[in-house]
Amino acid sequence: FSAFARMPKPTKQRSDLREILTDAVFLREIGSAEIEFQRSFGDEPLEGSFDARMLAQAVGNIVKNAAESIEAVPPEDLPEGGRILVRSHFDDANDCFTVDVIDNGRGLPSENRHRILEPYMTMREKGTGLGLAIVKKIIEDHGGQLELHDAPADFDHGHGAMIRVILPYEETVAVDADKNK
Repeated sequence: FSAFARMPKPTKQRSDLREILTDAVFLREIGSAEIEFQRSFGDEPLEGSFDARMLAQAVGNIVKNAAESIEAVPPEDLPEGGRILVRSHFDDANDCFTVDVIDNGRGLPSENRHRILEPYMTMREKGTGLGLAIVKKIIEDHGGQLELHDAPADFDHGHGAMIRVILPYEETVAVDADKNK
């Protein structure tokens, strides 16, 4: 809890969101060989102003939760195996980036779903309940929002969950290093 309470403010730099997402997914993918990971980030750079380390931590935590959700489903209930799709695009109409993490695991509770974003709320026996609270704080510190949905119907017949991260586009302001001396 003390780490949550004293989380630093993001130090944003111009970054390609696709690289941040690739790094975050890769770290989780190597520990979950039995799960099929899919990525859809498009061909164009998704450049914006982000704290790459903090955002990778947030997305990595969402992917970790997705993997644990899949692991909680009996294998006979997943005949085609566990799948996680991480996709992102720039939404021109709303001037923001959208990141979806979709899994075919056990899904999210239908009642009081938003409560899993509160500190100390967990759906796991050994969970601390701080993971999604930290993710929410990181996303909000980036000026964004976190949404909890059921998996879309076109993904494994709608079984599982979709966590959506919406991040506003911000121009990176160039700083003249000589003026700061």
